[in-house]
Amino acid sequence: MGMHERPSRASVEERRLPSPPREVEQGRGPVTAIPQGERLTFLVRLAEAFAPMTGLLTRFSVIGGLLVLTVTRLDAPRQTVTIGCHYSQDGAWWLYNILTSELIRPANDLSAAAHQIRNDMEREKRHDSGELRLSS
Repeated sequence: MGMHERPSRASVEERRLPSPPREVEQGRGPVTAIPQGERLTFLVRLAEAFAPMTGLLTRFSVIGGLLVLTVTRLDAPRQTVTIGCHYSQDGAWWLYNILTSELIRPANDLSAAAHQIRNDMEREKRHDSGELRLSS
């Protein structure tokens, strides 16, 4: 094939990479295959939403075979939040705190989720340092 020739459709089809591995979740009703690629995309985009925020470090890891995003405060390295992405039975992706299992926000609301996580971490830091005074 010359430099200016287009590859045939058959040769393009042969070079396609296999689909990402699927994770199967069972609930009531039929088995639903959930692509890992969706989880990866949401968590990568969430990490990107943290990029302009100073004082936070993000890193990826795998827990129980699933990709998660850990957010750490640079000024309080013990203060971390590990975020997973869960496909619910209602057909939506949700970000959640791995430790507490609390839902954070729908995965399609990444900017708001990043701000909420940062604000919660800031509030926790103030509370731990005694800056936050609770009235009785």
